[in-house]
Amino acid sequence: MTLQKSKDRLSATSAKVYDKLAIDAALREQLESNATKIHALGRRSTEQTFELGDELDRAAALLPQEGILYKWAEQRCGLKARSARLYMAVFRNLDAYRDDLVDQSVGSTVLFALSSATPEQIKAAIAFADDNKRLQVADVKAILSDGGESDGKADRNDPFSAGGVVGLKALIALKIREGLKALLAHVATICQIILAELAKKRIIKEGLAKQIQDLARVARLELESLALFIDPQFDSSQGARSTSFPTTSEWAGVNTILQKLGVAETWPKSAAMRGWLEAEVLPVLAWAISKERKPAWPLARPEVEAPADLQWDEAVEDDVTDVAVLEIGSAEPEPEVDASTAVPASTGPDDQPDVLLNEAPLGSITIFREGPNVRKQIAEVPPLAIAEFDDSFADEAFDDLSEEPDTETAPAAMV
Repeated sequence: MTLQKSKDRLSATSAKVYDKLAIDAALREQLESNATKIHALGRRSTEQTFELGDELDRAAALLPQEGILYKWAEQRCGLKARSARLYMAVFRNLDAYRDDLVDQSVGSTVLFALSSATPEQIKAAIAFADDNKRLQVADVKAILSDGGESDGKADRNDPFSAGGVVGLKALIALKIREGLKALLAHVATICQIILAELAKKRIIKEGLAKQIQDLARVARLELESLALFIDPQFDSSQGARSTSFPTTSEWAGVNTILQKLGVAETWPKSAAMRGWLEAEVLPVLAWAISKERKPAWPLARPEVEAPADLQWDEAVEDDVTDVAVLEIGSAEPEPEVDASTAVPASTGPDDQPDVLLNEAPLGSITIFREGPNVRKQIAEVPPLAIAEFDDSFADEAFDDLSEEPDTETAPAAMV
């Protein structure tokens, strides 16, 4: 089907809705503009919740007849009447506090609960969010019921109050859920800003840097916090630090892009900015936040380079000795080796005798003549310890991320 036919079919479908609701033809163009913007908002961040309520409020001014607005919202925009009322209530009652609520990244469900509050209660909720770095529906209900004191149920459900392994798992699940939402929202915002800049005839580096530089730094820290471990560095004066993504991995590429976006001095010259943003930055960031099961990496894969500690010293490259490579993973027992044919163990640099390589407790042994003799041979291969770990909490944390928001109850916000 051609694009034009698709547009014609959409236009015909829309016309049927307007004809069925007996909406004046003079209002249809403006209402279609509202409907298009509502559809384009997608998942609901704090700012988008206000924008959707704004569009519905504009449509309400055009459709004053009782019930027509909600029928139009459901049939043309896919919003139930209850959801439409909540979005408009957020815009009408909370717009004066919009900047503060956006700064706190208050979710749409919390905004719905707060939309019926008095100005004093709204200010109390914002103050609570400032002090506690969060605002949940239970907190809003407590503020609405008794002026701000949290009830016992809210305290008992506070993950920061639960101890032990169970409490720690709850905190980890919270970080996975909310931290991932925050990262996706920040990367999506960067993409939107870049797309808006690309729509202009000329890209101003300084202006773009002011908009995304700090945001990219935050997104990079969020990515590393969610995906990497901590290297304690006990033997180093540098102290503990995050581990790194494998050099040739795709996520290392995402991390590099965010790092570069966070330092405008490393950007290409103005003439090359458009090409860099279109061909490298946007495709990589789009890959990072894609909802496809296995998105294709958009760039050429980098060549694999040998790690620095495996590179040979030219001074000893001709002086080789026997080195054993242990291939871990074979569950079958090793065949017995006749002592007369066994490879004799060499003496290490510290003149400490090595065990026979054939006595390694795991896997199969491949022996070849490679490598400098300055390396110590493995005297003993310890057995692998596989710790049991219950990761069911992680599955639960991702359940609500894989589900589409229910606009009838309250769509989940992308913080």
